[in-house]
Amino acid sequence: MVNFKINNLYFSYPDSNKQALKNINLTVNQGEFIVICGKSGSGKSTLLRMLKPELTPHGTKAGEINFFEGENFSLRDSTKKIGFLLQNTEYQAVTHSVRSELAFGLENLGLDSKTIRLRIAEISAYFSLENIIDKKISELSGGQKQTVCLASILVMHPDVIIFDEPTSQLDPMSAETLLNTVHKLCKENGITVIITEHRLESLIPIADRVIVIDEGEIISDTSPREIPSELQKNDDFVSSAVPTSMRLHADLDLTSPSPLNVAEGRQMLSSLFAEKPKYTELTVNADKNTNELAIEAKDLWFAYDKSRYILKGLQLKIKKGSFFALLGANGAGKTTALSLMSGLIPCKQGKINLFSKNIHKYKSDELYGKIIGVLPQKCESLFGSNTVREDLEKSLYKSIPEKKERQKQIEKLSSFCEITNLLDRHPYDISGGEMQRAALCMVLMKNPQILFLDEPTKGMDNLFKKQFARKIKELNEIGITVIMVSHDTEFCAEYCDECAMIFDGMCALQAEKNKFFSQNFFYTTAANKIARDFFPLAVTERQVLELCRKNLISLP
Repeated sequence: MVNFKINNLYFSYPDSNKQALKNINLTVNQGEFIVICGKSGSGKSTLLRMLKPELTPHGTKAGEINFFEGENFSLRDSTKKIGFLLQNTEYQAVTHSVRSELAFGLENLGLDSKTIRLRIAEISAYFSLENIIDKKISELSGGQKQTVCLASILVMHPDVIIFDEPTSQLDPMSAETLLNTVHKLCKENGITVIITEHRLESLIPIADRVIVIDEGEIISDTSPREIPSELQKNDDFVSSAVPTSMRLHADLDLTSPSPLNVAEGRQMLSSLFAEKPKYTELTVNADKNTNELAIEAKDLWFAYDKSRYILKGLQLKIKKGSFFALLGANGAGKTTALSLMSGLIPCKQGKINLFSKNIHKYKSDELYGKIIGVLPQKCESLFGSNTVREDLEKSLYKSIPEKKERQKQIEKLSSFCEITNLLDRHPYDISGGEMQRAALCMVLMKNPQILFLDEPTKGMDNLFKKQFARKIKELNEIGITVIMVSHDTEFCAEYCDECAMIFDGMCALQAEKNKFFSQNFFYTTAANKIARDFFPLAVTERQVLELCRKNLISLP
């Protein structure tokens, strides 16, 4: 059975000369697991919303979409048959408790109370929701909210579920669990899954089809192993998006079938090195040549209420001019630690020094006008005007009174953040990745000495992550310290200087990035999982590739 058949679809947003979608021709069959990928702003989210009639964006449309083989398809049918999981589940929950959230859709479909109770019981057992069934939605962690929103869709027995970057706010373990669950639903229950993501390492190997979109057009639609080699070599996005094992295979110019996952990547290295490699030492860059601390956190304790401490004696030392990452599971206390160190939450138990001066001794104007810049996880909270440009103007109004100087600053940073074409768009009409870049631009406007970033790479494609990292390094070179909360282990391993693992409100490990990730068995990179038996300290694709080439040259 065909779920969707799209013929010659074109779409553009109001007052935009650019077409968001161009000549889209696509057939989606029942039970397929389809991954849609592309750069930020390429049209992925727009295409997904066109497949859910209630969420179709306002604009100019040409072409046609046939739902479920052209039958008379109503909004009621769409509600029942097509589930849509938003990137930010904060916007998806509509009731106050887990039980009422699960019942909401069923009640609106007019099902009787007996059927509703049965379906809630079944879905609760499937997702092990018994312990939180009567909890308030507001009391749940990010991962729990994601599970409840997915359960509230599945309880309606849909034929299709559409996911718009579902793992962007999840830690690696939770993301892996969610993707495995989604794949199981597809293969065991025949549910069609259409998913767009920037974190593709674990997703591409389990997909039936990988669709690549660029500038609103489909440039590739194949199975994972059949992604054209020309795209892998010549398309910057595709070459950066495919799994680490595939990139290593391509860079080593091997003629064997391309490995899709970690297990196949390990087999690839085993075939290359029958014996232990001769060279295992990494080329190590010099450490930051400074002992000056930008931040020192001593014995931090914090609780939002009396029932449970979020932080329990947290200790951290962060060097000036470094790029530092806080990692850990959802709910471990990372964002709370960031909020304390940035002064957004008052420090009542413990001590925080910024450049050897207690944070309480800074005046508010000095602290947030010259010392600290903060990019929150919910970056949409920074926007309140009709255009991105207006919001950027307002952020500079006090610090740069002259309009011409403000325009220069806006032009300079909007060019770096690649949002020049978005300046006259409404902030809520752009994609999640584009909004993230616009928010970063706003935070950088005041040139802070310490920059706090909460999940800054959320919604960014791999190409822009590289540009973002280069800018961070430029800031580091002039002495600006960057502290980031992140779930993006691959990004942290490649670009950060030091990492700390927060667990149960304490720092379980703080170390240089290679030592940090090589000591972890699960919470590490795909490159380290592939090569740990051969090159134990290698944690990035670049390091594994360097050692492979060095050893291959030495072979007789």
